[in-house]
Amino acid sequence: MTVILVGALILVIGANPWEAAKALVEGSLIEPFFLGQTLMIASILALTGLAAALPFTSRLWNIGGEGQMFAGAMAAVALGIELPSGIPKALFVLIIVLGSFVGGAVWGLIPGALKAFYGASEIVTTLMLSFVAVFVANYIIADVWPDPFSQKTVSINDKAQFPAIWKDANVDISVLIAVAAAALAWILMTKTSLGFSIRVIGANANAARLAGVATKQVTMLTFLVAGGFAGLAGGVAVAGIFDDLDINFSSNFGFIGIAVALLARLKPPLVIPAAFLFSMLRVGSNSLQASADISPSLGDIVVAVFVILLMVTGAIRFRYAQNVSD
Repeated sequence: MTVILVGALILVIGANPWEAAKALVEGSLIEPFFLGQTLMIASILALTGLAAALPFTSRLWNIGGEGQMFAGAMAAVALGIELPSGIPKALFVLIIVLGSFVGGAVWGLIPGALKAFYGASEIVTTLMLSFVAVFVANYIIADVWPDPFSQKTVSINDKAQFPAIWKDANVDISVLIAVAAAALAWILMTKTSLGFSIRVIGANANAARLAGVATKQVTMLTFLVAGGFAGLAGGVAVAGIFDDLDINFSSNFGFIGIAVALLARLKPPLVIPAAFLFSMLRVGSNSLQASADISPSLGDIVVAVFVILLMVTGAIRFRYAQNVSD
């Protein structure tokens, strides 16, 4: 049903739905370069999807994955520029990965603490902190490590750049990082006491308190881990794709991650295919004008309409568990 309605939308604007679908597939999957782009963008979306999925499971609304991603990117670029070049590459890359996680985690911990101790709406605080992160990134780009020829920072050290695993398609270890993050999130949610507490609070917060669950600590830890995953997305963008911090490095990846999490029904293993689907739409839309005479900006419209229709038709839907022992 969703596909039919999207096709009808394309038909209304005077384009051929079949040609548009063909352009989306060919522009995202057929050639190694396009497939590589799809995989790399999917890596970012998977991480921002995890950043939304974990708090949502506990009925906490992390709308600020974009800001947490910027925080991780700023940490990655600072480490990539300032650390001495004599550090071995493997250690350098590990530092970038951990540093970007910590940067996002700290940014996520702020609204977590405000929610836990002051009852501040996490929807407002996470969203407002996203604007703050963008402003700080602008300052870094313009005044701290500016590139003299464009609106971005200077490039990070070569040793900080993620090693390739498929050179012909420009695919690096970002893909492995995203898969590992999804696996760790699944283990966290299903095999640890923190994950159990998150699911208990999501099922019934009042019952969780009566059962002795430390809801304040769980809230803070949930936002810390979620922010860390979004920060990793920023690290992937800096060290895996751009090699610098560009103010336009994110095409609303933090917000698309929310749709990824919902399509995955908040389940970490399903975040990977959901992210790949949205990445196909985003990357494939770049070929719409050449192949189907459609403006590439329609790709953003298609993604937005696609999400709305998935919600209307029930494909995007989740229910909080009533039996937390599952």
